[in-house]
Amino acid sequence: MKIAWFHSHLLHAHSGGTRFVLDYSLALQEQFGHEVTMFCDFAGPEATEQLRRNGMNLRELDTISTNHPFYWLTLPWRLRQKRRMLKRELEDYDFIISSMFPMNWLVADMPQPKIQMCYEPFAFFYDSVFLKNFNLPQRCFFRLAKRAYARSDIAATRKMDIVLTVNNTNIPKIEEIYGLTPLVVYAGIDTDIYHRVDDGEITRIRDRHPGSPLLFHSTDLTGIKGTFPLLEVIRDLSSDYPRLKLLVTVYVNYPQGIKMLQEKVAKLGLQDHVEYLGCLDKQDLPSYYSAVDFVCQPSINQPACWPLKEALLCGTPIIGGKESEEPEDFVNGIRIDVNDRAGAVEKMSRLFREQARIHVDPTELIGNYAKKNCVAALNTIIGQIHANH
Repeated sequence: MKIAWFHSHLLHAHSGGTRFVLDYSLALQEQFGHEVTMFCDFAGPEATEQLRRNGMNLRELDTISTNHPFYWLTLPWRLRQKRRMLKRELEDYDFIISSMFPMNWLVADMPQPKIQMCYEPFAFFYDSVFLKNFNLPQRCFFRLAKRAYARSDIAATRKMDIVLTVNNTNIPKIEEIYGLTPLVVYAGIDTDIYHRVDDGEITRIRDRHPGSPLLFHSTDLTGIKGTFPLLEVIRDLSSDYPRLKLLVTVYVNYPQGIKMLQEKVAKLGLQDHVEYLGCLDKQDLPSYYSAVDFVCQPSINQPACWPLKEALLCGTPIIGGKESEEPEDFVNGIRIDVNDRAGAVEKMSRLFREQARIHVDPTELIGNYAKKNCVAALNTIIGQIHANH
C-alpha cells in the first residue's frame, strides 16, 4: 500500500511526536512492505538524514512551519496553495495518515481513506497548562489563532475515517474537544534497543558520573518537561543527600535554553549536583537508563512519556509527573507534582529511603508497548479502513 503521512514539521528528530512519526512510518515500511512518504512543511537536517538513511521518501511543502508567526497569519492561503499542488500528486496514494493540526485540515477533503494520529487535542488551542509556559504576547497570539482556526481543526478531525491516540488518558480529552472516541495505539518501544545492559557497562557509567542517588533527566527545555522547577527540588534535596546527582541530556539544538539551564544551575549552586551531558546518541540511552538509580521525568500535563517506558524496560525505577501513566507509587517509582516543591521533596526523599524495595518488572510493559506489536495494531486498523472505504 502506498501511504502519505502528513506531519506539520520534522525539525526536532528526538521530540516525542516526531519520533513517533519517524519510527512508525519506517516500521510500516519494514514490517509490512508499505511505501510511506513523509509530507511536512519543513524538515531539519537530522530527520532528513534519518529518512534518507532508511530509504524513505520525504516531501517538503513549505519554507517555514508552525513555529513561525507569519505561517499562522497566512495559513488559509498556504493550505489552498498546497491542496492545489497535492491534488494530482496524491492520486497515486492508497491511504493518508495525518498527525496534527493543520495537516488534518489540509487533507480532510482528500478522497483517500484517512486516519488521524491525535497525540492530544492541539495543545496551542486547548491546553491552558501548556500555554502558561509562554509569555503574554505569545499566549494572546494563540488565543487569536484558536478563535480563527479551532473550528476548522474540529471539523477536519471529525472528517477522518477514524482517530487514534497514544494512551488511554487522552480519550476523555479528545471526546470533550472533538466529540468522538478514539482508538488507542500505544507509542511502542523498540525492545531490541531498550533493555538492561551488562554490569560492566553500568559500572563504567557510574564511575564516569559518581553520585548517589544518581538521577537521569531528558528534556527539550520546554515548560512541560518540568526541568527548571526540578532544579529547585534537587537543591532542596541536596542538603539531606550530599552526593545526589542529576544527569541532564537536552535532545534539541537550543543554545539559548542550554545557556539558561547552565546559568540556573550556577545560580542555585548546583554545580556538584547537576551534570549536563549534551545531546546523547540514541544508542547511549540504554546504558544511562540502566546505570542510574532513577529516571526522572516530572512532566506537566503529559500522560505518556517515552523515557519513562524505556527506563522501565531497562529495569530502572522512575519518577514521573502527576499525570504520568507509567509510575505506580512506591511500586516501580513515584509520581510528583514538580511545581509543588515541598511535596515533591518529601515524596522523593521517601523514595530514596525505600529504594531497596522498589521493583521493576519489564514483562508486562513488553507485552503492551513492544513497538512491533503496536505497529501491527496500527497496520490492522489501516487495512480495515482501506478495505471498507
